[in-house]
Amino acid sequence: MAFKMGQVTVIMAFMVTIARAIDVNVTGEWEPERGWEVACSWQTLPNDTLQSVRLYFNDQQFMVYRPELHGRRVYDVLRGTDKVMTVNCTALTYRAQEGQCLLLLEPIQPPDGNYNYSCEVSGERPWFRIAKKDYVIRAFVPPSDATLTSKQQDDSSLNRVVMNCSSAGLPAPTLSWTVGDDKVQADFSGRSWSQTSKLWHVWSYLSYTRNDDSQVLCSPEVTSDDEIVRGKAAEYNSANNLSLIGAAELTAIVLTLNNV
Repeated sequence: MAFKMGQVTVIMAFMVTIARAIDVNVTGEWEPERGWEVACSWQTLPNDTLQSVRLYFNDQQFMVYRPELHGRRVYDVLRGTDKVMTVNCTALTYRAQEGQCLLLLEPIQPPDGNYNYSCEVSGERPWFRIAKKDYVIRAFVPPSDATLTSKQQDDSSLNRVVMNCSSAGLPAPTLSWTVGDDKVQADFSGRSWSQTSKLWHVWSYLSYTRNDDSQVLCSPEVTSDDEIVRGKAAEYNSANNLSLIGAAELTAIVLTLNNV
């Protein structure tokens, strides 16, 4: 009986050793005009050696780094129709006991949802210790602060103003107008995906007749995972009018935007 209990103690100690053998950490952030940068770093025990690092994207393995095959560094670019993934794995110490894999995920098309990323680190024989960390790349970028421009129509009274509000984010932000305490409907709204910024760019036009000094606000917001995130609203100020605009020019603007 004592032998069996000793056996259990040895097994439990073995399991604890494995559980604490490899530290894996995954962090990520959005890099403007580049995409998501995700870093997987690891550290093994001093008596261990790295065997491999396996990277998974949406539960599919897409990259394996093995120091005995690749040396101290491996670099690869994987191009798809909707995204480009650039991977750079580097061993930082002897026997690759410490290192890091950097993933740059650049969306070419608007993402349909979040991405699941996993990093699995394995040690060498005789222990073959393994540690894995999962990470969700959230397809979300808060809306940028709203920007507002305004022009007066030259064929009406000076109180007639055309305002254009714009913002950017992921998913596409919604722009809402309020005059005083009342919500008002925009005359025209549109959006386009930018492969430069990797974001949705949205705009909204409102033609408004000033009858008093009521505050006019354009507010951007994005809904993601049942969470509403608002950007800084832009306020109309009659002192910021840029130029006069004719009815024909206004019509041309709207027609052009309709064709985007």
